Amino acid sequence: MPMPRRRRRRGYPTAVLIGLEGRRASLWNIFSESVQPGSQAQGEDAYGFYESVVDLLRPSVKRGIKSILVAAPNDRDYAEFMGHLEKHQGWLLKGWSLNTVTFERIPEPAMSIDQVRALVRSERFTEKLSSARGDDAKRVMDALEKLLSDPEGIERILFTIKEVEDAVHGRDPRPEYILVTEKFRSTHARRVGRLLQAASNEGIKTRIVKENTPAGIRITQFGGLVCITPG
Repeated sequence: MPMPRRRRRRGYPTAVLIGLEGRRASLWNIFSESVQPGSQAQGEDAYGFYESVVDLLRPSVKRGIKSILVAAPNDRDYAEFMGHLEKHQGWLLKGWSLNTVTFERIPEPAMSIDQVRALVRSERFTEKLSSARGDDAKRVMDALEKLLSDPEGIERILFTIKEVEDAVHGRDPRPEYILVTEKFRSTHARRVGRLLQAASNEGIKTRIVKENTPAGIRITQFGGLVCITPG
């Protein structure tokens, strides 16, 4: 009797990789334990093409995935893409820290699955991903620390899973951002899994952080779960 195939673990989402060459783009979803192909875009008109790439990024950004790696072997391709964002999609690069996206360039191709497999095994990829996630985490933690230092701001923070569940499932205030450590997620796997899925369905940004990072250490001090609600 044949053995059942073991399901490969996907992990949790960490970033988006964009393979960019000329007027073609291939998007890849980066998870903690795997890489999955996303959508593709192409076009002759520069404005329309770059706008289509942004449209493909929107769902991930709204879920809280704000680390974007752009694999562009050609300097000009990357410069034109970032120039378009600065001119037409400034919300991705500026504004409130919980909404800003971090872009990092890798001068390697990522248009095909073979190219992506080679890329994600490289030290350069690991360094760029770590840099992007580190910058993003710092902005989020700066916003959190600012709230914690303000008597009124601290009222916007929820620390228990019951409070966060109530907020996600409809009781005001509806959360803006949920941060949870890997250990807390593992310890309360089913409950946290349901919570994060419900949050994603409601368009609430979520982020899972490692304990050995500055953000993870700080969140662990609060029990492993922190939720930011609107002011």
